[in-house]
Amino acid sequence: MKNNKIRGFTLLELLVTIAIVIILTTIGIPSFMGLIRDNNITATANDFLTALNYARSEAVTRNTDVIVKSKSATNKDWSIGWDIFVDSNSNDIVDAGELLKTHEALASGYTLKSNATNLATQLVFKSTGLRDTVIGGTFFLCKDNDASTARAIIINSVGRARVDDGAACS
Repeated sequence: MKNNKIRGFTLLELLVTIAIVIILTTIGIPSFMGLIRDNNITATANDFLTALNYARSEAVTRNTDVIVKSKSATNKDWSIGWDIFVDSNSNDIVDAGELLKTHEALASGYTLKSNATNLATQLVFKSTGLRDTVIGGTFFLCKDNDASTARAIIINSVGRARVDDGAACS
């Protein structure tokens, strides 16, 4: 004998399922947005860290000075982007054939500023991989001046850079 019973959901089961999905979505989306925000700021900090490490490596490889220079005319503001170039004639300017890499402006709402006069507009890595000065410094990366997601890119006196959490936005 055949069983002709139609199987499916009742209206009540459907409404309960929809209510559970709405509740889980309401709880999950804000934390997911925070995860996306944290990943974006980490990726931006890592872009800058990679640029610094690349410049240091190229200085050693090419046995000459390599400069990471802000594109901004404003002291200590690196948000506009930066250029990495070989400074073969020691004039601190990008001449023809010297540009190694360039980075465009950071996304809207991001700021990248240095705290030190020796990092105001450029960093110079010597052929030894060391900086041209023995004074370290810190860059502060922030999104919409939110200190909870800020990152510090710290450069020590020998030119090694690292990223740290818990920075202050200025």
